[in-house]
Amino acid sequence: MKKQRKGITLIALVITIIILLILSGITLNLTIGQKGIITRAQEAGKNYQEATKREEQELANFWAESENIIHGNNGGGTITTPPEGGDNTDPEEPTINISTLKTGDYIKYDTGVSTLGENGIMICRVLYSKNSEYGLQIISDKTTGEVVTLGGNTWEEGKTSYNGAIKTLNDKALKYVNTEYAYDGRCVGSIPTVSNGMFVDKNKLRDSEGNIRDIIDTVSVPMGWTLPTGWASRDTGCYNTDMNYGTDETALREADMWTTGITYWLASRCVYSINMNICVRQVSYRGALSDIYLCNLNSVGYTKGNSYESGFRPCISLKSDNIRITGGDGMSEETAYTIGK
Repeated sequence: MKKQRKGITLIALVITIIILLILSGITLNLTIGQKGIITRAQEAGKNYQEATKREEQELANFWAESENIIHGNNGGGTITTPPEGGDNTDPEEPTINISTLKTGDYIKYDTGVSTLGENGIMICRVLYSKNSEYGLQIISDKTTGEVVTLGGNTWEEGKTSYNGAIKTLNDKALKYVNTEYAYDGRCVGSIPTVSNGMFVDKNKLRDSEGNIRDIIDTVSVPMGWTLPTGWASRDTGCYNTDMNYGTDETALREADMWTTGITYWLASRCVYSINMNICVRQVSYRGALSDIYLCNLNSVGYTKGNSYESGFRPCISLKSDNIRITGGDGMSEETAYTIGK
């Protein structure tokens, strides 16, 4: 009697292969298909990131609103949260509350002066925050690149330039006031007090006791000195020393913004009564407080005028109720905040 051989028939093998292919297809679909494990994991990660961003924005808005309440401020910009489920293609970027800007933050400010920098953009930094007693003010990070000349070749020319130096420098700052974003401008070193965004005392003088005045006593020729030819009085006609620069200097030094590597004018004056040097103050490229004489009188009655060039740094009173920060993080010149409407 013959033994029968047992084995897998061809039909059974084919059926087995078909079953394996079906099972592998189901496995692949469950793993990488449209509703697969990997796709669902990616969607979960994306949803988590979006939820985290919304939570961070809502928290930032909460703190900004709290700060407004604490300081008695209402209004101002708010942080807008993208609609839930939306994508990142919306051209409307998040708005950062202007009240959160702090001294030292970098801002790209559009001066409206097309010949300045890149399409009129000047890199500035926050000098005083919105909640300070001076309102929101920014200052050019460096000088504008414009050279301002003060003084003259004669005593009279130097004296006239000296007496009018503060107004001359402050008027120069108006060139950089873009009324779309700013109220007023002044030269650094002038009195920074504001009212409704305007610099109400910028052309006045602060005496050594801190009082703000229209003029400070004129300088007299020292007793024993020979009066210059044609002088009938010891009155030089030059305003005396003021202390305008002190407020800005303190803020700039504390924020490490005093030194720019380029010499620039301060809207403040100084008189050396011993040798009668009549000066306008400046900050040297190394950060030293310097005094540049525009006219000079010596003990034998000899008068002289002097002309001098220096850089310029405007301070801008920035509007805060109708502008918003649309980009950047304010941490550096490269990532400076950008302003929008």
